[in-house]
Amino acid sequence: MFENIYHEYLIHKNEENRKERYDGNESWYHASGAGFCSRKLYFESVEKVEPTNLPNKRSMRIMRLGTALHNEIQDSLIYYNNIYNKEHSNNTVNIAKNNLHNFHTEGEIELGELNVRGFYDVVMQDGSISTENPHIKLYDIKTISNFGFRKSFSKKDIVEPSRNHYMQLATYGLAVKKQFGRLDSMDLIYYNKDDSRMKSINVPLDYLGKAKMYWHSINEEHAQGLPSFRLGTSPTKKWMCNYCQFKDHCNPPSIV
Repeated sequence: MFENIYHEYLIHKNEENRKERYDGNESWYHASGAGFCSRKLYFESVEKVEPTNLPNKRSMRIMRLGTALHNEIQDSLIYYNNIYNKEHSNNTVNIAKNNLHNFHTEGEIELGELNVRGFYDVVMQDGSISTENPHIKLYDIKTISNFGFRKSFSKKDIVEPSRNHYMQLATYGLAVKKQFGRLDSMDLIYYNKDDSRMKSINVPLDYLGKAKMYWHSINEEHAQGLPSFRLGTSPTKKWMCNYCQFKDHCNPPSIV
């Protein structure tokens, strides 16, 4: 009984979030889709197909935990803004030495020339209170399993960078750089759902150019119609088809 009640609640919350964020903006590409299957993006934003291959109950609960963690971390940054920065700003002793961080969370971005829209997780303005042009640092929070965490990190360095995570962050970066006039760094913050470890990966700024080229290519490809099946772009990986919400509509061949 409780599982079913909670599942109905999650369906309600997802629909509530969809209406708040995406109603009236269905023709925009989602920044979070960067690096994913070109056909999926076409069905979602060009054809505007109704999803049918929806996540199961367990998957929805797992995703909800990720949402809850995002909200908790972002709330902590707002708390920092309200408490820590206020206290230090009122301190007139050696005030120029105080390194203050001002956080912006859940910022909406639009890249009109690329037809891309989304919401970044965290932007930090980093500098002393006397700094006129503080550094701008962009962060994206990802919750992953222990298996994914091990794939992403070794004792020394990154083992297997996630292309779509890099491209998604860089897509946000394009808009953040335009909004704030500069962008000094981009980082992915990974939270291990199994043991609560947190670790970050710095994403090179040259991914800004790669993200821009990616979305240009998506726009050009979709202007020609539905992309054909081509492993590497449509889909990017075979296993992704099983989890795609448009699988029934797409009907991918077994060889993909």
